[in-house]
Amino acid sequence: MMRRILFLCFIFFSACSTNNDLIKKTEKPKPGLFSKDASVGVKISDFFGPKSDISNINVNGYLWRASLDVLSIAPLISTDALGGTIITDWYTNKGIKDKRIKITAYIRTSELRSDGIKVKVHVQKLINNVWSETVTNKNLAAKIEENILNEARNLRVNANK
Repeated sequence: MMRRILFLCFIFFSACSTNNDLIKKTEKPKPGLFSKDASVGVKISDFFGPKSDISNINVNGYLWRASLDVLSIAPLISTDALGGTIITDWYTNKGIKDKRIKITAYIRTSELRSDGIKVKVHVQKLINNVWSETVTNKNLAAKIEENILNEARNLRVNANK
């Protein structure tokens, strides 16, 4: 009698087994501290996201290096290689004590083109030991742009040798 009950229980429980692939999960994943799913963990790509691909930089390398070379006469305040921005600190030439300049360069393309860089030069004059309001000098900005473009072309030519 006991054997029959065990046998029937065995058949009953074996008939009740389920296939987990057919059952949909209704549980939501528990969020982790840094990830959406605590069971998965954290990946580096989670921080950068799908849109930020390090290999897809929008700044031309030759223009970037040439800009750093040309603008190295003044101390740099800020450089952003991914955004293509270089900002110098106020710089005073030893020969001209009553003027100082601040240069901002924007690299706008990933190609080496003449319109790939935009430079702004801010100038202040020393009047009665007080620096005047800032004005822009477009002629000096154009000369600096030309120097950067020439340096970038030279870097590209030397890289291909």
